[in-house]
Amino acid sequence: MKLDNTVIIVADLGELKAYKTVKHEDIYNNELKINYSLELVNAEDFIEGRKKLHELKSDANGRKGHATIEEHSVEETIAKRTLTEVAEDIDMIVQQTQPKSLFLAFPQENNAELLDKLSQETKAVLKKNVALDLVKVDKNKLFEYFN
Repeated sequence: MKLDNTVIIVADLGELKAYKTVKHEDIYNNELKINYSLELVNAEDFIEGRKKLHELKSDANGRKGHATIEEHSVEETIAKRTLTEVAEDIDMIVQQTQPKSLFLAFPQENNAELLDKLSQETKAVLKKNVALDLVKVDKNKLFEYFN
């Protein structure tokens, strides 16, 4: 697989990591061998997306942990807001790095919604989309998910 000028982004509602591929050429038994490694170019934490609802709730006096708000709508609002932030960050990374190819991994639960929020420029270079949460996967194993 040719990976020149490829960016791999793995994200979920709490974290995003962007890697660029680095090409390595070696001669082995008089043959040119090409390998790729990943170099971290951006890492983001989405703090609000990581917090548990009970950490965000408060009563009229501002005391944390009191259930006086509509839990479902708050969770939904936080998820939508965080999803928009993730999409904006992905668009910014693509704009800054100008990759020929983009590989993206984002959990199944919100994958389609994230794709809808990406810019046309980002969608134009998106070559592979994996509906998995790979944020915690070792970077040296990420290639396995995009073959």
